[in-house]
Amino acid sequence: MKRLIIILLIISAGYSAMSQQLVLSGKITYERKENMHKSLTDKGDWIEKMKEKMPKYRTDIFQLHFNTKQSLYKLIEEEESPFAQWWRWAATNTVYTNFETGRQTAEKTIYEMNYRLEDSLPALQWKMLGEYREIAGYNCRKAGAIINDSLYIIAFFTEQIPVSSGPESIKGLPGMVLGVVIPKIHITIFATKVETVPPTEKELTYTPQKKFKQSTQKDFISEIMKALKEWGEYATKIYYKALL
Repeated sequence: MKRLIIILLIISAGYSAMSQQLVLSGKITYERKENMHKSLTDKGDWIEKMKEKMPKYRTDIFQLHFNTKQSLYKLIEEEESPFAQWWRWAATNTVYTNFETGRQTAEKTIYEMNYRLEDSLPALQWKMLGEYREIAGYNCRKAGAIINDSLYIIAFFTEQIPVSSGPESIKGLPGMVLGVVIPKIHITIFATKVETVPPTEKELTYTPQKKFKQSTQKDFISEIMKALKEWGEYATKIYYKALL
């Protein structure tokens, strides 16, 4: 009996240690990088000269405040170089998620057009992939999905943070997304810091920042496609960013 009690205590201590390691609320800082050189697909001497003058990457810093009921993802530091400002196609999204209602509000800006999208949470069909990597001190598993039958994304999520959220509108996995790779549009989003201090009510409060046109994701995408259909290849890249 004494031996059984000792074994049960060890098991209990193990479960307790595991539960202490789980993070249910906090703040995550993400670095979003876009390779501007690779996005310039035109050929010619003027393109090469432009690449010589412009930085290779546009880099923006975002933060995600979260708990088990809601999350808020927003820009905190925007790239300020002149070329990066010219390159701001859909690069400053704000996304508020309410896990209890299963609803999401996203603010998106496409050049001078501002939208506020209210819709149900996106239902991505994730496929688990056999790869792991460490991001911001957390062990993450790799998964892949296709948005709107056209944009393939790779995500790295951790079950050590069992909150189904992440940057942009990328969620639906059994844990927090700490890394995203979008090969087609040369964008990566990776967590650089995870802080486990619970967010305040103010930090989780969504407040519209501008005047926006109200829409759903479906109607928004349809409108973007119509507005950009004369733009050729670059319109496609803006469309892909609008999906995030």
